Amino acid sequence: MTVPLRERRRIETAREIQRATLRLATERGLDNVTTDAIAEAAGVSPRTFFNYYTNKEAASVGLPPPFSEEARAGLRAGTGPLPDDLKRFLDRHLDDLSGDEDIIRALGPIIHENGKVRSLLDQHLRSLRADLAGCLEARLPGASDALRMELADWALQAIGNAIDLWLGRPGQKLRRTLDEVWAAKLEAAKLVAGA
Repeated sequence: MTVPLRERRRIETAREIQRATLRLATERGLDNVTTDAIAEAAGVSPRTFFNYYTNKEAASVGLPPPFSEEARAGLRAGTGPLPDDLKRFLDRHLDDLSGDEDIIRALGPIIHENGKVRSLLDQHLRSLRADLAGCLEARLPGASDALRMELADWALQAIGNAIDLWLGRPGQKLRRTLDEVWAAKLEAAKLVAGA
């Protein structure tokens, strides 16, 4: 699917504002950064800043991508073992994030320091969880809502755990870290099932 030029420009402006926010927050601490300073660093007016974000915390989180329709359709229609199809689904999402590794790396410490930023990211993760659980409904007809939500949590934790590990491993690819975490999650599931 081709994104219209106007929408691509809007996305790029949003990312530039986010990158300026993260750069200033890294230098000064988010609490010491104003929206005027962010706008100036991003090369936009304060009014433009507020056309994109409600506050500096929202600008820090930016516009996290949802799961792609391709990934969602692939999971819903998947016929392989569920762990393999879930891993492919997560890999596709990481592919969508691959151009934003600088943003993820800069955002990591801010999430741990700022409760408002963490809360905004948690809202996004709840949305992803509900979306993934919906995909699993098509894949696992008859499964309870609780089971689908638990599977969605389990899968999304892999991405969160991979990002946490990756932040401490400069030079390593995020996808490689996800592979490592996914293998550990599958091994842990076997241990729990065997218990």
